[in-house]
Formats: sequence, structure tokens, C-alpha cells
Amino acid sequence: MSMENPYVGPRTFDAREADRYYGRDKEALELYHQMVSQRLVLFYAQSGAGKSSLLRTRLIPRLREEGFAVLPTGRVGGRLLEGIDEVDNIYVFNLLLRLDQGRTPPTQLTHLSLADFMADLSSEDGIHYTYRPGSAEAEEEEADEDFPMHVLLIDQFEEVVTNHPERWQERAAFFQQLNEAMARDTRLSVLLCFREDYLAAMDPFAPLMAGRMRTQYYMQRLSREAALEAVSKPAAAFGRPFAPGCAERLTDQLREIRTEEGGVGLGQFVEPVQLQVVCYRLWENLKDRPPGPITEADLDQAGDVDGALSGFYNAALNAAVTQTGVDELTLRNWFEKKLITATGARGTVHQGPQLTEGLSNEVVTLLADRFLLRPEYRAGETWYELIHDRMIDPILAANRRWLQQQDPLVQAAHAWHENAQSSAHLLADRQLRALNIALPHEEEAPVQTHLWRYIALVGLLGLVGFILAHLGFLGDTPQGWASAVIEFLFPGSDL
Repeated sequence: MSMENPYVGPRTFDAREADRYYGRDKEALELYHQMVSQRLVLFYAQSGAGKSSLLRTRLIPRLREEGFAVLPTGRVGGRLLEGIDEVDNIYVFNLLLRLDQGRTPPTQLTHLSLADFMADLSSEDGIHYTYRPGSAEAEEEEADEDFPMHVLLIDQFEEVVTNHPERWQERAAFFQQLNEAMARDTRLSVLLCFREDYLAAMDPFAPLMAGRMRTQYYMQRLSREAALEAVSKPAAAFGRPFAPGCAERLTDQLREIRTEEGGVGLGQFVEPVQLQVVCYRLWENLKDRPPGPITEADLDQAGDVDGALSGFYNAALNAAVTQTGVDELTLRNWFEKKLITATGARGTVHQGPQLTEGLSNEVVTLLADRFLLRPEYRAGETWYELIHDRMIDPILAANRRWLQQQDPLVQAAHAWHENAQSSAHLLADRQLRALNIALPHEEEAPVQTHLWRYIALVGLLGLVGFILAHLGFLGDTPQGWASAVIEFLFPGSDL
């Protein structure tokens, strides 16, 4: 039995992991037929549905098996390289860099059209491609009717409308260049892969393309049957199958949703990312045990769905804190108060020019990229919600555990906020005394005591102010709270 984990967690499947990718055979076959019969296909799905994984593990290998030459997967997003000050079209330039795979000096690509580049793109092994000026004439002399069709796949194509908004005029020109390249090379087929949220954003460019981009394929999230395959077959292939009924139980747990009445029901779909996260953790917890089927007892002891999803949430928050410097208490409070309603359902938040309900758009985008949030577009505006109802309880539980591990002042500030800033939840004299460590007796060192109390007052007020500011509810300091602090620090004073 292999000790290697057959599940990949929250990342995209690699081409070498095709033997672990299950549940998408139907979609892979249908998309392949679209590519064979049409020269331009729009392939879209929800964020996290597994579009890139399907391309890498199913579509590209199948196309190559059937004799198609598949170009390196392209992207149109990216920044200008250092030393490159000007390009004719930023989206074309980024695509050329990807297709050439770094074999040509970038300065040679800055003013090149897509059609001219494609005409001189050549390969010796059908995998690696290089731009060789002048090769088109030589190949044209050797070309015959049996020359294979070649396929250009552009992944994350929503970047054509999300990247470089200041260069929006170049978007239409990109589509025109793509259409020209397909017109000049009748053996070229193209697949544009993007998130479904951006389908409407493609409409203005449809008249620029032959066929008006009418051929489209939509991939749903995993159905119960497909999810059951994705849960059970990798485990069986790697020598630790699920016992009867166990994979079904785990799949149904992943389908749980909140009903309008506040109860729990079973939804139609499973989120692929959550499935991989839960199964990856289950396998890791079992891999050191003796060989044998995964049983109900194993699920109870090592297959805690809520625990796996809480860990997934914590990891995403840690990444956001590390990469952006956002305050963790603020971030956790934002999830709990903005994305989860008082009734325990998913809420939605509106994205403004700089902030999304008080949180930096940079942080929100990072959380969406890590599959915690799902964007939704309404009338040209962006809204966000949790990726699935199944995340609600794990998030609340993770927040509770995190708060229990924090400093008492953080807990006290949180409790005050949770109870509508009630004076009943302010720190009383006894509680304030409990927070002071090794406070000297006044009769032993009265001068030092008052000095210490003064320093403690400044530090305490600064710390609490910092905490309340990050929680987003810092206002006028309640007089009763201030009086209690001062009376404790300076007994009998007139401050």
C-alpha cells in the first residue's frame, strides 16, 4: 500500500496526478467533443470548481493522444518585466511570454502581433515551443494536409478584464489579434477558460470574433455521484478503500447546507476544494495506521469535517495576515459579523473602491484566491459571500478557539463589543487588579508604586485603545470604565 497521499488538498491538480483525479469524466468528454468540432470554445465554471485541474489531467492528455499539438497553456495577466518600458499590447505580450516559455529575449516580443508570433512558433517535441523568426517560410514548404491541428488554451482568461484596468483600450485589440491569428492559421483552435462571474464581461468583445463566441461549455460543481467518486476512488487506488457506507457518509457531510428555517439539509453540490481538504487531512491522520479499510470509527476519530475546514480557514487567515499585515482579530471579526448573519446564514458584502465592508480589497482578493470567498457580480458591482454554507460552523468554532488563547484584555474587549458595549462588561476594579502581575505593596514602595501605576495606566489605555480600534468600534471612552481604571491606578486621586 502506498503511503503517499492520493488527495491534493486545496491546490490545483498537476498533469502527473491524473490517476488521482476523479468525478469529471463526463465533463472531460463533452469538452473534448466541443474542441474537436469547434475552433473557439469558452469554458467557464465557478471559482474552485476545478477548471484548471480538468485541463491538466483530462483534456490536454486526451487531445495529445488523439494527435493534436497542444501549445503551452497561456495566460494574459502579468506585470511588465524589469527593463521593459513599453509594449504594443500588454495582454498579447503576456501571452507570448507564456507560449515561448522564456526562450526568446522579451525585448523581441514587445511589438510583435499574435498572428506573426504564432506563424513562427515551432517545436521539436510537441511540448516545448520557441519563437524562431523566419521558420514559417521553411515550414510552409514542408507542410502538407496531414499537419496536425494545434490547440491554444488560455487559462484564467478573466485576467483580460481584471488586469491592467488602465490599459482597457487594449482589450478589444487583443480579441482582434486573436481573431486574426485564427483566420491566418486555419489549423488553430482556441479554448478560453475563465470564472463564470466574467461571462457577461466577454459579451462586448463577441462581435470581434468569427462565430461571435457562441460555443460555450459550463461545468457545474461536483454532484453527489461525482463527489462520491472523487472521495472513494483515490483511496481505493492507493490501497486504503472506504468501508461500505463510509464514503457516502463523508460525501453527505460535505453537502450539508443551512435551510431557511435554520436547520441543516443536503445540497445538490459539493465544493471540490473542500472535498480535497477534508480527504487530504483524513488520509494524513490515517497513513501511519496498519493497512485496512477506512471505517466509521476512522471517520469519527480522524475524519472530522469541521476540524479540517477550520484548519483550512485558519491557514487562509494566517496567509492573509502574513502577506498583508492585516490584524487577525479584525479579520476574524469581519468573517463572523459581516459574512455570517445573526441567524447563522451566509451574508453578502459589497466591494467598494478601496474597502469591502471595512476590509481592504487586497485582503479580500487574497481570501477569494484561497477559496474562502466567492465573488458575485450584480449590475456591474462585486459582492462577496462565503464559498459554501458548510464553512459557517467551522469558522465560528475556529474563532472561539482562537479567542480563548488570546490575552484577557483581548477577550474582554471582544466581550464588550459582543454585548453592545454594555457597561456591565467593562473591567471592574477587581478584574483590573487581577491583570496586574507582581504589583508592589504601597507601604513598601509608595513612590515606585505610583510611578508603576502611571506607566501601567498609559500602557493599559494604549493597548485597549489599539484593540478597540482594530475591532472597529472605538468611540468615546465610557466614563465609568475610565473612572474605574484611574481609581485603581491612583487611589484617592482627583484625576
